[in-house]
Amino acid sequence: MAPGTVERESPGLATAGRVALVAHWSPATEQSRSMVRLVTELQHGGYEVVVSSTCESPGPLGLLVEDVDPGALTVLRRPNTGYDFGSWAAALDHYPGLRERDHVLMVNDSLVGPLGPLSRPLAHFESTTADVWGLVESDQFTSHLQSFFRGFRHGVLAEREMARFWQDLRVVPDKDQLIAEYEFGFTRFTRDHCYSTTAFVHHSAVVSDGLNPTIHGWQALLGAGVPFVKRELVRRPDLTPTGHLVPTVVAERFGVDVGEWT
Repeated sequence: MAPGTVERESPGLATAGRVALVAHWSPATEQSRSMVRLVTELQHGGYEVVVSSTCESPGPLGLLVEDVDPGALTVLRRPNTGYDFGSWAAALDHYPGLRERDHVLMVNDSLVGPLGPLSRPLAHFESTTADVWGLVESDQFTSHLQSFFRGFRHGVLAEREMARFWQDLRVVPDKDQLIAEYEFGFTRFTRDHCYSTTAFVHHSAVVSDGLNPTIHGWQALLGAGVPFVKRELVRRPDLTPTGHLVPTVVAERFGVDVGEWT
């Protein structure tokens, strides 16, 4: 993956046991309420946050606002290639010592939120004995941990085969091909190399087999403690029969206008 340049670096990153790598893109340096809230909730959970950004606008990202802790924030800027997997790989390449940390999250900014606290999912992640954890498991096309929010425990990222997976990522220009090779392919990789996996929410708890939980099970996911709504669903409520209810349900549950978060 293309190398990045450091915009700002937290002094605590060198020793932090809990780290969140956030794959990020925005058209301008001004940041959405959703992105700012994601950073602050991760920090409130005790995580050093590394934002690996492909924003092409000049100037620093507008993240030093509200209650973002600048002392627990690192920003890495990189070319806009490789999608989210490229951003995570670039962060690991720039900070190889992070592979050995006991709690490493890989998160992206493709969903709206967190609209509420992340305390329940983070507690589940931190208590798991599995090597690889996911916020949501889906069986759409094949069973896999959805890539928008995954975690790695016990320094597993430093193990030879796992490190090689991330080091050998190549740029895939087609997003569907990327999903097939690296989201579904990562599941095959964990099975082939006997890594244990688990999820905070399994698809069977929120949708029928074969359906995407973040689209067709969005309301049940909120009830299960996943405080996110897929941004694509906010913009295209026709993707599921209940999509038109998103603004009303979010307002009733969280007291916010979801349109102000995108």
